Amino acid sequence: MIPTIIIPVLNRYDLLDRCISTIGEVERVIVIDNGDRIDDETARFWKYDRHLVDADVRIFPMPSNLGVAASWNLGVKMTPHSDGWLLLNSDAYFSEDSYAQLESEVRRDAIVLAGNPPWCCAWIGADVVKRVGLFCERYYPAYMEDLDYERKAMLAGVDVIRSDAKVAHDNSSTIAADPVMAERNRQTHANNRAFYDHRWSTVGADGWPADAEWSLRTRLENSWE
Repeated sequence: MIPTIIIPVLNRYDLLDRCISTIGEVERVIVIDNGDRIDDETARFWKYDRHLVDADVRIFPMPSNLGVAASWNLGVKMTPHSDGWLLLNSDAYFSEDSYAQLESEVRRDAIVLAGNPPWCCAWIGADVVKRVGLFCERYYPAYMEDLDYERKAMLAGVDVIRSDAKVAHDNSSTIAADPVMAERNRQTHANNRAFYDHRWSTVGADGWPADAEWSLRTRLENSWE
């Protein structure tokens, strides 16, 4: 059984409900609700249907958008005894027996990626986090944090498995739902890419980049609010 699923969400709660309804056996689902501050009918009055999945579902409304990396990290920190974590996009969903297939492939010492793009559904084993650490929160609010982590994991000798489990995904539905976010994403994606290139051009003798902490400057400059 998958122990923990972490799902950040910003909008399109209808797709979040669809996502959760296709989940198989799981101990707990953690929803990091980054859209609680959005002033629209869907966000302000969204109520999760407890019958969508037989699991302990915890919803954590955030006062502002934490971003993807920080949301994943928060979910991991809240469940430190978990054998691993399935990081799932709110607009991804499983078809037929794909959840069971993915469940059979996960390991404490590996990363398992499914769907397109691969990190829309990603398993991170507990032993991987012990070796690689958490996600770099300098990437805000989204994009490049996944590629950065995968690159570090491969340098650490972690197995990165590409599963052929069928995980469907409405790619970029979050920004597609809001023209302001779509416009801001064009700039913030470029900013994150520039930081990624700089970060990996200044690696140490061991090939690892220096730690990069959360930055208030980056948080404000890359804001989608």
